Amino acid sequence: MTQSVKKIDPCLQILELDGSIRFVGRIKDRKLISFARRPDAAPLLDDELSGMAHYQASVKASWEDMFNETLGKTNWMITSKEKVKLITLFLDDGLLVLSTEPDSNHDVIILKIKGLNAKL
Repeated sequence: MTQSVKKIDPCLQILELDGSIRFVGRIKDRKLISFARRPDAAPLLDDELSGMAHYQASVKASWEDMFNETLGKTNWMITSKEKVKLITLFLDDGLLVLSTEPDSNHDVIILKIKGLNAKL
């Protein structure tokens, strides 16, 4: 008898880690390939600006590559705005981008994500 295992979308799984997470997205080849948004968190950007924000995260990440040899690989970046905190985690094959409430504890959130051991 085979038991079926339900695969949970990693973006949804991460969204459920902390109540301050508003949005989780997976970027590969500078394109958003999957995402999850907290139902009660109204988007702060329209579709066009949202796409530009994801592209900007990819461009910023590519700039970090020039420092890898001397400083080591970048693990994550934080941008803190008045209305939101943006977290970018570097993965082997892309990026994981999150937006959180501005007062979120990004260190705790990042540790929780790393503790998932999920293939993103």
